[in-house]
Amino acid sequence: MSCLRRVGVMVLLTLGLFCHSGCLSKPYLPGQDLGTLSLRLQRAETSPDQKQFSVMAHYQPIKKVTVIISSKKTVITKTVDPYVEGDVITIGSIYPGSWQIEVKCYDADDQWFLYGVTTKTIQPGENAELLIIIRLAPGELSITMDVAPLLAAGYDASRGRLYVYEDPATDRATIFDLILEGKVLKNREPILLPPGTYNAQIYIPNKSNSFYESDYILFDIITGQIESYALTADASLVVAGLVDLPPATPENFEVRMANGQPLLGWDPVLDADLAGYNVYRTNRDGRFVLLAQVGNDTCVYHDREVKIADYAQSRLGYAVSSYDQGGNNSLWTPTLYWPFDEE
Repeated sequence: MSCLRRVGVMVLLTLGLFCHSGCLSKPYLPGQDLGTLSLRLQRAETSPDQKQFSVMAHYQPIKKVTVIISSKKTVITKTVDPYVEGDVITIGSIYPGSWQIEVKCYDADDQWFLYGVTTKTIQPGENAELLIIIRLAPGELSITMDVAPLLAAGYDASRGRLYVYEDPATDRATIFDLILEGKVLKNREPILLPPGTYNAQIYIPNKSNSFYESDYILFDIITGQIESYALTADASLVVAGLVDLPPATPENFEVRMANGQPLLGWDPVLDADLAGYNVYRTNRDGRFVLLAQVGNDTCVYHDREVKIADYAQSRLGYAVSSYDQGGNNSLWTPTLYWPFDEE
């Protein structure tokens, strides 16, 4: 027997003895020991004396929890129903690596109303413990625009973009693509937004190269709910884990003229951590922008700087929202437009 054959036989005999004595049924890869995730949920605000001021901030018990952990193409889902607050949710057989952990909480009506997301790196063989903060779930915007009038006029309306202004204090917008189905433009992907009031505008095909821009759209997003808007294009507009509860919307908002200038007033919001109020006014394009912030002890605002004559088509308008110390904003008051009554 040659030397090479003798070596080969010895290797095979050694492997046979090792497997006979109890080798692993699957290849053992050092450093690839499966880990376990122990997950605990915590609301951002759980004060028992927290008053309820708005449907968006309504506290409800958690009936069901769905945990979704994902890494690259691997997705693991676990649902706990019924869920008891304070219980630890355990997920085993997790390969080492970086994972995104999403938590969706549902009420007794199976309505999604709380949400938390974070990332966690699981080490080989680790029993990882994680506290995740759950907040109010986002709401969804579903928008459609009938572009038949544009198509009939010979325009290419096969695509468009929705620009959502999430922060009234800036001109920055979040962009969502719109695609054509039949004669209707609709959002390509789900549009999820934090609860609040937003301005938006549609451009076809996009803002930098548009032949069509819509009027500004003002809409509310409420946690866990779908807000649907069905619009029709106007061919005449073709141009080349802490739940951090938002405060209540100020009530009885009114605008009157005092000494020839708009005087805004509203009822105080009785929220424990109220920080103040945002005052919004339309710009000359008709879009609401942040005008001023006033303290929580102020329920009036006298706009002495505005020149009403600068606003064409009587599009001078106002609205107010409240905000708390955590930076959360309420839904806006109903908008009020010129003309206003004299005080």
